[in-house]
Amino acid sequence: MLACLLNESNKIELRQVPTPQLDKGDTLVKMEACGICGTDLEKIDGRLGPGGILGHEVSGTIQQAPEDMKEYVPGDRVVAHHHVPCYHCSSCLRGEPTLCPQFKKTNIDPCGIAESFRVPRYNIERGALIHLPNELSLEEGAMIEPTACCIRAIRRAKLQENDNVLIVGLGPTGLTQVQILRLWTSGKIIGTDIIESRLRMGSRLGADETLDPQAENVPEIVKKMTGAGADLALVSTGNEKALDQAFGSVRKGGKVLLFGAPGVGAQHRLDVSTLFSGQISLISSYSCVEPEMHEAIRLVSDKRIDVGSLISDRYKLEEAEEGLEYAKTSRTAIKTIITA
Repeated sequence: MLACLLNESNKIELRQVPTPQLDKGDTLVKMEACGICGTDLEKIDGRLGPGGILGHEVSGTIQQAPEDMKEYVPGDRVVAHHHVPCYHCSSCLRGEPTLCPQFKKTNIDPCGIAESFRVPRYNIERGALIHLPNELSLEEGAMIEPTACCIRAIRRAKLQENDNVLIVGLGPTGLTQVQILRLWTSGKIIGTDIIESRLRMGSRLGADETLDPQAENVPEIVKKMTGAGADLALVSTGNEKALDQAFGSVRKGGKVLLFGAPGVGAQHRLDVSTLFSGQISLISSYSCVEPEMHEAIRLVSDKRIDVGSLISDRYKLEEAEEGLEYAKTSRTAIKTIITA
């Protein structure tokens, strides 16, 4: 079967590999749609270290299912969550499941950008193989995992119902956050990006204001719109320089949430004195777990948020290398996905 792999030198290899062998309780899923995530592009650039698995925003149809798991049968449409916690270690019991020692050790095999992939029994037993409702397309299914990550991030920020929020970076997740925030706060929602098409999309999806930081003084405008500054700034880009924009825009006592994955070893100078005297909090949010996956499915199924409109470009599996390059370099792409 065909799979798109990343070698230890961070080179993409689209090649034929054996179909995964199933251990007892494993499931084989035919990939139907897989989103290209910003972390996939960072892996290719080497920002997240050597090698890695490409493709985790994935939906498909079951090809082979364990006989003792009657809830799954061939042909079922599913979303597969790649990482799962154990749910019984100290991190899980503290309510921090994405810090579980097992979390990053779990994954699909060989990757999401492949003709088929294996979902291990360990994942399945912890609820990470989720049926996709009939009203959702398989492409929408590929958007569930990033939507769930956005939900988890906003929950971690302890958003209040009238909070003013700045979103730094209007890529697919930033635009998803705009929609979720529009449901959960009556305050101002302000988005920033340097790409005009993303600014227009942000306005269409519910942002009160969209700004190009290269052309406008974001902190000045945010404070003018909100009075004292944003209650929360979501940094939805992996570029650590965006932290200046976020910290400069929040009010005293406000919060900055790091959502976009920075590169390994990334560093940024901060005015710690201002953080201290202004009692500004810096928090982060990584990945998601199954409850957020189910919440994301409900929001999309109920048409409370629109993830389908974020899909701007589609490439077939055999065009995966081209699709990854396009997602990395395009000035017009929002969400690029790979399809069967």
